Amino acid sequence: MRFHIPSSFPPSVTLPHFGNETITVTNHMLLKNGKPYVPVMGELHYSRVPRENWKDELLKMKAGGIDVVASYVFWIHHEEEEGCFDFSGNRDIRSFIELCLELGLEFCLRIGPWAHGECRNGGFPDWLCDTCANQLRSEEEPYFGYVCRYIAAIAAQVKGLPLFGIQVENEMTKRPDYMEKIRLLILENGLTAPLFTATAWGDATLPETLLPMFGGYPGLPWENHTKPIPHNVNYFFSHDPDACDIGTDLLGDITASSALPLMDKFPFLTCELGGGNQVTYHRRPMFNAKDVETLAVCKLGSGANLLGYYMYHGGLNPQGKTFMQESKATGYPNDYPLISYDFQAPLGDNGQVRESYYHLKKIHEFLHNYGEIFAPTYSVLPEEMPENHFDTDTVRCALRTDGKGGFLFINNHLRLNKRPAYPTVPFTFSFTDRTLSFDMDIPSDCCFFIPVGLTLAGLSIDYITAQPVALSDHSITLMEVEGLTPVLSLADGRKFTLTAPITEIDGIQIILEQPIKYIPTSLTALRVAETENTLSADDMLSHLNLSDRTTEYRVCWPEDTTYLVIKAKGNLAAFYADGRMLSDFYLYGNAETPESWVVDVRALPVNEGILKIQSFAAEDEGTVYLEMPMPFGKHLPKVYAAQDDVLYI
Repeated sequence: MRFHIPSSFPPSVTLPHFGNETITVTNHMLLKNGKPYVPVMGELHYSRVPRENWKDELLKMKAGGIDVVASYVFWIHHEEEEGCFDFSGNRDIRSFIELCLELGLEFCLRIGPWAHGECRNGGFPDWLCDTCANQLRSEEEPYFGYVCRYIAAIAAQVKGLPLFGIQVENEMTKRPDYMEKIRLLILENGLTAPLFTATAWGDATLPETLLPMFGGYPGLPWENHTKPIPHNVNYFFSHDPDACDIGTDLLGDITASSALPLMDKFPFLTCELGGGNQVTYHRRPMFNAKDVETLAVCKLGSGANLLGYYMYHGGLNPQGKTFMQESKATGYPNDYPLISYDFQAPLGDNGQVRESYYHLKKIHEFLHNYGEIFAPTYSVLPEEMPENHFDTDTVRCALRTDGKGGFLFINNHLRLNKRPAYPTVPFTFSFTDRTLSFDMDIPSDCCFFIPVGLTLAGLSIDYITAQPVALSDHSITLMEVEGLTPVLSLADGRKFTLTAPITEIDGIQIILEQPIKYIPTSLTALRVAETENTLSADDMLSHLNLSDRTTEYRVCWPEDTTYLVIKAKGNLAAFYADGRMLSDFYLYGNAETPESWVVDVRALPVNEGILKIQSFAAEDEGTVYLEMPMPFGKHLPKVYAAQDDVLYI
């Protein structure tokens, strides 16, 4: 693989509409207090997380390397009834932002007024949809008058708090005049931030007063069919930030992106890298840690200078006068669970920690330690590129470089298609002052990045076949890539095979960490017994228009239980305790390991509940895409108890 590095790159120009006394925004990167950096942003919806859990969950996010917490504001969560705004409990947006700031986290306000987020009406209250059916998302009255009132109400709560960013609208593609009017309305109400942003996918046309933000997901559960989806374009390196596959259920199919010219004017920033996906009723892909990690690797290699995850932390839909999830019954293309908004995220709907959390954490450590070196670099693609995203034979790689050295990114992972190893791949880099060549094995089913042609801790390095993690004046911390021998090659010709924990070279400590080994929480199997049906199936089934084939099972758990982990076979299920539905779930068909359906029972005054399962039947086959086989008929579920405050699953 040969890389021809340009003799020069476009100059970094400060953008006049953005930034403040702390943050500078250029056409290529962000600077904090004058130093280049790559912030990491993670989405958590405050109104979908119990207030009493906010601090614990935010601390988990911070420990995972998140710098900025982003959240949609769902209008319906705050004004379900016209004129009755609710900022109490987990809807107390001011207290949530204050807590973020207290914990050393910045906050990005995705204010809308339309949000989507798999929320009912995209977050619009029912009464607004009824009153303004023909004026929604326009400058017409009475809709825009209600928007003015809504923005004023949110601003009154948030005013005076420092914000990292404010996103205007969401997935608005061809109304730059409307979006600019919303931006001005936000400013008029006293809110400001160094980053005013907008989602730019879907061939969007934005005002130049808004920074374009991009994304990419490991799957496309919103696609309106039940067939397998060809190889995901987001797992390939590209200089086009828009994969044209987000939101096709609402935006329609976009055949070509016009986003590439934006990369000359704006930095490549992301706000929706999928920490997973929320499954729909008709599409239920299952994601593993590498599916999620690979997105971050590919976007960084493609030039991204802000990683923003959606979702980084799942949640639970609040219950008001209605269930507030998106469904076909509310006029949307997809059906979602009533309560669970798990997203298979690094931190799940009840704060459960997944393996992806640790894979991403290592990338975030790198960005925090190398950001000043990494952010100014540009993405260069090799001469030999995959012909298209169906080409799974050509090695997929990219280089982030300043012209003299950089970081080589490799992706040999595709979902549902384990890639073979590539032995002894030759790499050649034509830097401005020298040409550097070496051969490297690429292990099967891997994604990683390595230093090339850099001086680190005073060592002039040709390459290191291990992933960088941390850096100081006297040490370099690396993580071993599974299947790849860790070798450090110096520019003077010396080579060292690195061994854990430390290899010392010229007085510099080379610290080698082992590949991530994830150990789930030990679980205790509980007794589950079928019982007579006593609960109505209307709530769990009515939005799907399914006939009732439910079976109920009684579950009891010890007093010291913190979480239940449920593994069930069927179409969908719900869990009830203390006289209410606590959670519901569209089942995946995973027959080998416990599914990630988790119920938090810590605050319950009872120690028993009812699991209600709708069986999977022949008539359901073909209406649901599953990546694991699902048997027909009734099957006794398995339920496990955890006793730890933090659940690793």
